[in-house]
Amino acid sequence: MTGINYPDSLPAIRAAGFSSTYKDPVIRTQMDAGPVKQRLRYTAVPKQFTGTIVVTEEERLVFETWFTGVLGFGTLRFVMQNPQTLVPEEFRFTGAYDETEMDGLYEISMPLERLP
Repeated sequence: MTGINYPDSLPAIRAAGFSSTYKDPVIRTQMDAGPVKQRLRYTAVPKQFTGTIVVTEEERLVFETWFTGVLGFGTLRFVMQNPQTLVPEEFRFTGAYDETEMDGLYEISMPLERLP
């Protein structure tokens, strides 16, 4: 695993704002006749997550600095506690995060991928 960790000073991903799905690992091939053939594209299937955290302005700055500086705008892998299993696992961002200001707090929504 990588040596980069999710910052301890930030809250864990909230269960209420969490969703996950497996990336489709199946290739389907249409045949001239008969049923469609299918096979696995790869043996290790990444699982995609969308998670949210609610933070203060100071924590938002910590998150932004970690995302842009430490992770190189989300290009590097990092270790954090899996919101489903509560076990440390390796993740990476699959895109940019969104932040929404709400009454002096910020909700940050993160598109993530758990790496096999």
